[in-house]
Amino acid sequence: MMRKDIIFLFVLLLNNTFVFCQVEKDKPADNYIYPPNSYNNYEGLTPKESWDIHKAAYIKQLKSKGSTGEEYDKSLLEYEKQKEEFLTQVKEQNRIAEVQREKDDELRKQHAIQREKDAELRKKSQAWREHSEDILIKNITLSNKSNGSKPITFDVPTKTTLYIGVRAHIRSGNVSIEIFNPKGIKEGELSLKYQPNSNENSDGPEYTSGALNKTISNTDVGEWQIKISSQKSNGNIAMSVAQSIKPTVDE
Repeated sequence: MMRKDIIFLFVLLLNNTFVFCQVEKDKPADNYIYPPNSYNNYEGLTPKESWDIHKAAYIKQLKSKGSTGEEYDKSLLEYEKQKEEFLTQVKEQNRIAEVQREKDDELRKQHAIQREKDAELRKKSQAWREHSEDILIKNITLSNKSNGSKPITFDVPTKTTLYIGVRAHIRSGNVSIEIFNPKGIKEGELSLKYQPNSNENSDGPEYTSGALNKTISNTDVGEWQIKISSQKSNGNIAMSVAQSIKPTVDE
């Protein structure tokens, strides 16, 4: 009985040895050496240098498979063809990337210029707020039943700089807003005629809007007038007048 067990174990050992030997002698899988397929450098290597390193491994693989003569030359020729195609793609990719970098640089320059302009505008706006005071703020509702209204007046006691802003929104009729100095000379005008919105998908009431911004330096002293003429107009007008109380750097 013991002798039979020994024979069985010996046979089993031979079978296992045969299996391991078979695995060891199997031919290597085809194409298990893959060339680089990324546009990025490998640890600081250029794409060409990466391909050359892989080429050495590829040649070693061909020799291990026993490739010789025409088959060997054909495989290397195909490998070199893939290499040239890849390097051409890398070159084009680098060109596109360089163009994009130039565009990005130009865009950053434009943003920097715009930021400088915005900063200067904020600086001037801050200076305006610090060196001016409101002398008139008024909101007016227009009714299509009225054709006119009394002039809105404000006094300018000394020569100064005026900042006049007018915003108007109407949904019917016509409206005209005129600014006159104490001598009766017109200094500015905003005229609006209602025009229906042709966009049928627009939500909410339709308005025709307009704005007037006027800076008047070395103003005449006396009573100024803002005249509003309305013809069956429905809407609203917002206006403000501020005067300089201290010369600014830009004045």
